[in-house]
Amino acid sequence: MRRDEFIKLLEKRVLFLDGAYGTELFKRGFRGKLVEALNLENPEMVRELQRDYVDVGADILLTNTFSANRMKLTQYGLAEFIEQINAKAVEIAKSACKIDQLVFGDMSSTGTFVKPLGEIDFDETYTIFKEQAQILVDSGVDGIIIETMSDLKELKAAVLAVRDVSRDIPLIVSMTFEEDGKSVTGTSVEIFATLMNDLDVDVVGINCTLEPKQMLSVFSKLAKYSKKPLCVEPNAGRPMLAGNRLVYRTSPEEFAIYMRDFVELGANIVGGCCGTGPEHIKLMRKYIGERTPVQRAVTKEQFIASRTVLKPTEPFLIIGERINATGKKKLQEEIRQMNYQQLIRLAQEQEQEGCAAIDVNLGLEKVLSEEHFRGVINELDRYASLPLSIDVQTLNFLEICFREYVGRAVLNSATCDEKHLLARIELLKRYGGMLIVLCMEKDIPEHSEERVKLAKKAVEILKAEGIELERVFFDPLVLPIGAKKDHRVTVETVRKLKELGLKTSIGLSNLSFGLPERESVNAAFLSLCVDAGLSAAILNSKEQTTMNVLRGALTLKGEQLVKIDQLEEEPLVNYILRGQREQVMNLVQEMLKYREPLDVSQNVLAKAMERVGQLYATGKIYLPHLLLAAETVQPVFDHLNSLIATGKNRLGKVLLATVQDDIHDIGKKIVATVLRSGGFEVVDLGKNVPAERVLEAVREIKPNIVGLSAMMTTTVGYVKETADLLKKNGVEVFVIAGGASMNQQLAQQFGVYYAKDALEALNLCKELLGGEKA
Repeated sequence: MRRDEFIKLLEKRVLFLDGAYGTELFKRGFRGKLVEALNLENPEMVRELQRDYVDVGADILLTNTFSANRMKLTQYGLAEFIEQINAKAVEIAKSACKIDQLVFGDMSSTGTFVKPLGEIDFDETYTIFKEQAQILVDSGVDGIIIETMSDLKELKAAVLAVRDVSRDIPLIVSMTFEEDGKSVTGTSVEIFATLMNDLDVDVVGINCTLEPKQMLSVFSKLAKYSKKPLCVEPNAGRPMLAGNRLVYRTSPEEFAIYMRDFVELGANIVGGCCGTGPEHIKLMRKYIGERTPVQRAVTKEQFIASRTVLKPTEPFLIIGERINATGKKKLQEEIRQMNYQQLIRLAQEQEQEGCAAIDVNLGLEKVLSEEHFRGVINELDRYASLPLSIDVQTLNFLEICFREYVGRAVLNSATCDEKHLLARIELLKRYGGMLIVLCMEKDIPEHSEERVKLAKKAVEILKAEGIELERVFFDPLVLPIGAKKDHRVTVETVRKLKELGLKTSIGLSNLSFGLPERESVNAAFLSLCVDAGLSAAILNSKEQTTMNVLRGALTLKGEQLVKIDQLEEEPLVNYILRGQREQVMNLVQEMLKYREPLDVSQNVLAKAMERVGQLYATGKIYLPHLLLAAETVQPVFDHLNSLIATGKNRLGKVLLATVQDDIHDIGKKIVATVLRSGGFEVVDLGKNVPAERVLEAVREIKPNIVGLSAMMTTTVGYVKETADLLKKNGVEVFVIAGGASMNQQLAQQFGVYYAKDALEALNLCKELLGGEKA
């Protein structure tokens, strides 16, 4: 099906997606390691399920290929069958269809994070997704769905891969969020929607993790921020054990009632995820009936975003200017040596000073390589939170930055020269973002009329290319008054562009270059520009006079800057959160002059990390900050441990493992990070660990606690098997279980403890071993 046909269908009526595969096939007797293997081993079992979904009224069938990318298949020793598994899945789904059903190729995560959060790089991730997408498209799917994604960067790689395989195939993208509307990596549903508004996708959705009543509030945010048609697939609650069978607490009747609420909020496609079966889809279809999609009111605000921070561009966008290596020999040399410490410090300082975005200019680009630009973007992702304005002039380097960037950045900048502008528009179309257009071609016009004329020319090009003018700032050009340039030309250009309904941005410090008392001059000029209608400025936020005058000028216009929320923490916690290892070590060394190493380790550093864990658990910081904090303190803990007598440096020993046939270990790694930071020694056996291997390791390592993770419904039973094996062999050890498929009721039935997240695991471990909670 062509994309335009699919969009017309979505405008006509609400479509019904099918339900779960893994949980439903498990219910029907499947006991293997990977449901995708059924495509070759027992295709009729898959076909029967899909026929049942067709019979109850599903408009869209997904192929049984959720985990059929090369990385996941490798974990199960099936990588050599990737083409057969995917192609056969399409054949099975098509054979299950009647007349009007569509078959969408199902793709999902590789199971790991992309750098800098994980070990796999962006290009490798892209290649993995492109391979699967090519097989699915070649096999004749009507569309592609990329679902259950938790890392926005990985999703971006998948979108680019699919679009490079086919520009014309319908594409649905879906992320999974917690009840607070954040993914495990800290990306909010608003950030997800904002980036997807730009990317070349047709439908945006959320699925998995939450049951319908939990998902409603999250979906309402998506409906407010997304300009695209919407898809939603909740779970049927969390699993419970009934005899030897897992059941889900949300009945088909309750599920159907809630799904009508999603339609009222604007859903175009409704379906089910874990725990839903044909009976859920049947009642949902019956209860909702033939419906025209509800028209939604979508916010018209423009935002820029990093992985974890969303910033409105109204009423005024402050962009920090100080990451600029032009003319700064020391900074340029540090960048050449791939030493980004000063860049990171400057980014963090400008965030504290009230900037909404950070401009990044690495100076002389001809002495740099692709790795320099890739490294800068990834390091700022790890150590800084704010969105970026990327000031890179070499086109291939600029593309690397936008390819690697997680979020919606500002492209700084394009000229009005058609060739130059079109090249940057292509980057915006592919990667998303906003754009600054300089009111010049090769030379800078002397008069405002000429600058405005060039802006009008650029407007026509932007419109022809389908770029909304709300995504564009026009730079009226600020020239040094020390070189006898008339500042009033710039002010007048701002005013005229404002009258045309265009946004404007200036590079403020260009005005006072070479002058004394620069701050006062900058502030006065900025006030004139704001009064003329200026929308944004790249400026030095360290200049308090400039910042105060800006606030005052906006107040006089009846506008006010959005208040910047700051984490007010003690110095040690702040150093840890910013990755300032040297400062952490200096503080610790000072304390060691009058305190024992064990005291500093457990009562100072561990307490600071407990605070970091609390901030993470309450949603005030996110996974990137948590991983950075753990990385920052680990060498300091190691130093303290070297000064402490053996055996006294840890609260206890914890053995972690993801159970047999389960290859997901992202959540377990987060738990390991928090436990280590909280004072425990952690041994991680990895993923897909059989019960016998856990028993063997317990006998060898003698841990105080065993932590088991089960992310998949089809593998949650191995938690009980492992716990039972330990008890049968007389091993006395506390067993804690967690993961998406676990809950308190299952844990009680399995005879183990339950921790819903990393901080709860830390508190439980301390409680079990007689320590205090974090």
